[in-house]
Amino acid sequence: MNGLEILDNMKANDSLHTRILGVVLRSHLPELSSPLSKILCCTFDHEFATSTNKNNDGWVRLPSFTLTKKLITAANTLVFFGPDLAANSSFLEAALAYPEDTFFAAKVLRLLPSVIHPILAPALMRNHRATKAMVSHLTPVVEHRLRRARERQSADAGVIRPLDCIQFFVDASTNNRQDDWPSQKIVQGLLGTWLAAVHQPALTAVYLLEDLCEHVEYVEHIRQELALHLGFRLTSDVGDEHCDAFSTAAAAAIEDAPLLDAFLKESSRLHPSDSISVRRKVLKPFTFRDGTHILPGDVACVPSQAIMRDEIVYAQSTVFSPWRFITYGETCMGSSEQRLSTKRGSRSRFSDAEPTYPLWGLGRHSW
Repeated sequence: MNGLEILDNMKANDSLHTRILGVVLRSHLPELSSPLSKILCCTFDHEFATSTNKNNDGWVRLPSFTLTKKLITAANTLVFFGPDLAANSSFLEAALAYPEDTFFAAKVLRLLPSVIHPILAPALMRNHRATKAMVSHLTPVVEHRLRRARERQSADAGVIRPLDCIQFFVDASTNNRQDDWPSQKIVQGLLGTWLAAVHQPALTAVYLLEDLCEHVEYVEHIRQELALHLGFRLTSDVGDEHCDAFSTAAAAAIEDAPLLDAFLKESSRLHPSDSISVRRKVLKPFTFRDGTHILPGDVACVPSQAIMRDEIVYAQSTVFSPWRFITYGETCMGSSEQRLSTKRGSRSRFSDAEPTYPLWGLGRHSW
């Protein structure tokens, strides 16, 4: 991560990135909805148009995980780094390879003695090729943004402030002297947060698609719910005009789609991207109430997959049922069709961090 060091003292690591991702970025999501919709449509079109895996009927077959990673990379690159870098093919290639190289190297090194880590790490990371490519593209952009902000040019009426995480870091850094980060530290922070921006969202999306294919009885219900809240009929041949309509209308309306939210939550409950969460490095000896003792250097974590499949927590925990996360305006114990005719709301949201749903972590350090 270009020299980024994570210290044991959490206060020393700064909370700037937490504020940016948890507060600033979230507040700008409605504005990003339209450009995100367009870049996803363009990426879909490009991948299908350039594929060589076509049959005689014109159908194209693409591997779902590979395609989803490219879609997630394109969308998140726009949000993190802006439209110019999102349109740069060499940067997109590096942005996709960087987290994959890092995770692969980390898994291998975890099994080997630490004394040989410095020797093997460069080879496993392919001589840090992806990292170097990202740094070479990001550094001049960050330095230019910092220089412009410090010269107060961004306050001029004729200058449009970029809408991406680079600018959010720059604004937060230059507006608060205590958080005055140099360009290198901003790049390090961007690389650190980017590690979680591709692999896990792609896994979540692929599992969601597979669950839609396996539980086809929900497809039409979700379409009806979206059509109701978005104001148009969703069809199988969605065109560019529908992409635009969805992007402009969905930012607020999509929050009122409890079945879609529940489907997402149930899919991730049964297929989490990781079996454990809330990893915490032990800094001093600690003994739990049951007598379990952990020492400095140990890692404590929560068995999230086991919790989310516990029969005590979730009745019929291995059965796919989004209805468990939905509450009704009136009592309804009938079929799925009867449930859809009643007023619905979310019992708990997909994004909620809860002890019984620790997918996102817990407490103030949750995602």
